[in-house]
Amino acid sequence: MKKHNIFIMAALAASAALANPPPNVSNVTLIQPHGTHRAQVSFTTDGVGIATFQFMTNGVDIVHADVVRTVSGDINKILPAGNHNFTWDAKRDFPERILENLSVKVTLWAPDNPPLYCGIHLTQGLDGLYAMRFYGAEGEVPFGVNHSWWKNNWLLMRKIPSTEGAFVTLGSPQGEPGRNNERETQYTAQITKAYYMGVFPVTQRQWQQVMGTRPSWFNNPLYADERPVESITFNLYRGTPGSSVAVDWPTTGYEAVVPTSFMGLMRSRTGGVLVFDLPTEAQWEHACRAGTFGAWNNGASKVVVADDDPHLDVLGRYQRNGGQIFNGTVWEDPPRDCGPEHGTAPVGSYLPNAWGLYDMHGNVREICLNWYDETPVNPANAGVDPPGPAAASPIFGNTRARRNGGYNENANAQRSARRGNIVTNNTSADRTSGFRLSAIAEILEN
Repeated sequence: MKKHNIFIMAALAASAALANPPPNVSNVTLIQPHGTHRAQVSFTTDGVGIATFQFMTNGVDIVHADVVRTVSGDINKILPAGNHNFTWDAKRDFPERILENLSVKVTLWAPDNPPLYCGIHLTQGLDGLYAMRFYGAEGEVPFGVNHSWWKNNWLLMRKIPSTEGAFVTLGSPQGEPGRNNERETQYTAQITKAYYMGVFPVTQRQWQQVMGTRPSWFNNPLYADERPVESITFNLYRGTPGSSVAVDWPTTGYEAVVPTSFMGLMRSRTGGVLVFDLPTEAQWEHACRAGTFGAWNNGASKVVVADDDPHLDVLGRYQRNGGQIFNGTVWEDPPRDCGPEHGTAPVGSYLPNAWGLYDMHGNVREICLNWYDETPVNPANAGVDPPGPAAASPIFGNTRARRNGGYNENANAQRSARRGNIVTNNTSADRTSGFRLSAIAEILEN
């Protein structure tokens, strides 16, 4: 690595729409100690923010061209005001390459406008907390977003934009093949805040890291870690309504979850800087569609055939592309110890949508916060950040909304607008249902 012609850049990630001015970064310096292949960077911040970086050689961003992994120190994390530094061991990442005219760009993101990706290391450190790392672009995510790294001991989330004051159309139009006319009423919704969504459904390994259990049906040890977790209940996600903590969305909002639930542990073990929860139905469908209006999130329309669809074959696991096995008469579930060619697929096995989310069609049905009723929104609170029905339905009772279709269902069940429900305190082994982690994309300052 050559030492000459180093120049330094500092950058500010900001938006004119933010209510508060973002923190500033200054005094960015880069040195390469003689005889080493390390780049040492120092900088100063004047407020709480999230620092990310980009290294360039001869003006070309090498983070996007390759993978910069061996970075340590005050970077990709939430920082207080003050002086900070981090180091890149370039020799380990690029042992045979000379990096000429090396420069660095440090970006400081405001807490109410955090970076595009958030990664959580699901192993507690000496302080009892999970480490959190932030990345400003897909190309900055170590190993790439679809690497096993992010399906086992780490969990990766992607920021989904708000609707920026506009209203988006949710539900399905009249005449969409497979449409349920009673359950998929179209309505418009405004989502006022950006939010993080899991790039994948939570996997069996990730659930075990947080909860210490392995409840899932599909248990082949060679493949189970990266399959979606299933056979769990809403109560374990968030907690039981009527418990000592009043877990009763939307009455108690995001605030109340049982401390020993998945969401409770995720909140406490990350220091409460993100309020993790299940997504609402509106958030889930907005994230699934990624700006599309067709039956599938690649913009394609559903073909008339009910059971299969060539558009879906590349988007997710369902009955006809491996989910179940046809015995000559009926479709049957595969054995519990089946490989990934049947049953649930390892997450990320199919193509993502335009916002980089995988398995939004097929694999497992995903639980949402909302109470379930045939009408997806309560007319009294539809429109802006719709929370769904205000209370349990007198018809459907103690059930929550469930989106997407499972590995054992036909193509119609996998559409972006498809809705279903699950009993909140269901204790049976429902091997078709999992969930995806969500959080409003605002960093809380403790």
